[in-house]
Amino acid sequence: MRSDIALDAGTYLALEIAVAQERFPLAVEVSVVRWCKDGQFGIEFLRYRQGDRERVRHFIESMPSHQAPISAYAESTLSAASV
Repeated sequence: MRSDIALDAGTYLALEIAVAQERFPLAVEVSVVRWCKDGQFGIEFLRYRQGDRERVRHFIESMPSHQAPISAYAESTLSAASV
């Protein structure tokens, strides 16, 4: 992911991902930042809203294998809390 918010490894996040053609956003209730570099970061999803685990898996699997910007497929909002 990319963000203008400075994040550190170990930061916990709550994500809502608005996907084109989906009525409701995907919700990842708890995820954690695993790495950060140059405004990009990798996260691990830990806990989903009821029923969203399969929706998230389907969304990720349906993305093209090339490195298209995520903004072409979805928008996400995040909130961060350091522990």
